[in-house]
Amino acid sequence: MLAKNACELVGRFFEQCNGVLEKEQLKQGFIHYVFSTYQEHIVREYDLDFFHDHLVELRLSNCRKDFDLAVEEWYATHCECEAEGEDYHDLLFQLVKEIVVHYKPQSRDELVKNMSLYLTSPGQYMERWRGKERTASMYFQYLYKLGIRTYLDIEAVVDAWLIEHPDAFDEHHQNLLAQPPRRGRPNNLELAVLMEKALEMKPGLTEREKERMRKIYYYHRNTLTTLGMIEKFKNYIDKSDDDIANTGSIQVM
Repeated sequence: MLAKNACELVGRFFEQCNGVLEKEQLKQGFIHYVFSTYQEHIVREYDLDFFHDHLVELRLSNCRKDFDLAVEEWYATHCECEAEGEDYHDLLFQLVKEIVVHYKPQSRDELVKNMSLYLTSPGQYMERWRGKERTASMYFQYLYKLGIRTYLDIEAVVDAWLIEHPDAFDEHHQNLLAQPPRRGRPNNLELAVLMEKALEMKPGLTEREKERMRKIYYYHRNTLTTLGMIEKFKNYIDKSDDDIANTGSIQVM
């Protein structure tokens, strides 16, 4: 079937890539696709002269600039625009956590490498997702829908997850992540991390202050990030200290 425009043709090539490509790799691969797979298809149905006339209609020629422009337009429409204001799927953050627990990376770059290999290598997450009936092409289209279009997206997912888990490379924190939650106590790990952060902020918390931390967690865990809940607790501590200071001043007077 003839492509209606150059962007549509880039889209067809992308669906057959079976991989995560950067923009420059996409440009190089697109040229090869047009003059191999697509050309063979057109020549089989029509002839070589028709193929070259067809490229002229698509505003593509042997000129590299035309092909690069087509990829740029497709990329801007399908990658850059869709990425603006669009959150990554929660499943991706869960996969980052699994990577940390399983591989115990010691740095951000190591975590990015582990995550990239896990998502793109045969026998890793691909094998787990595919089952018996799904193809590799379907898998990479699935990654695309999750928000993974290039390796830069993988880095962005890792960086976003690290904001919530700044201690991800600490062995103790990794051991906490590996622990399954206890029944009847949702997100027990997150609460444990919050308590640790609270103790770092103020060693020797009173029972009242610990209870305040638990209440902040249970009331706000669905609306605030971990850092947001820590900030809320910090405000509570600061306010309590101010109240004590003001009370003491009044008694002195």
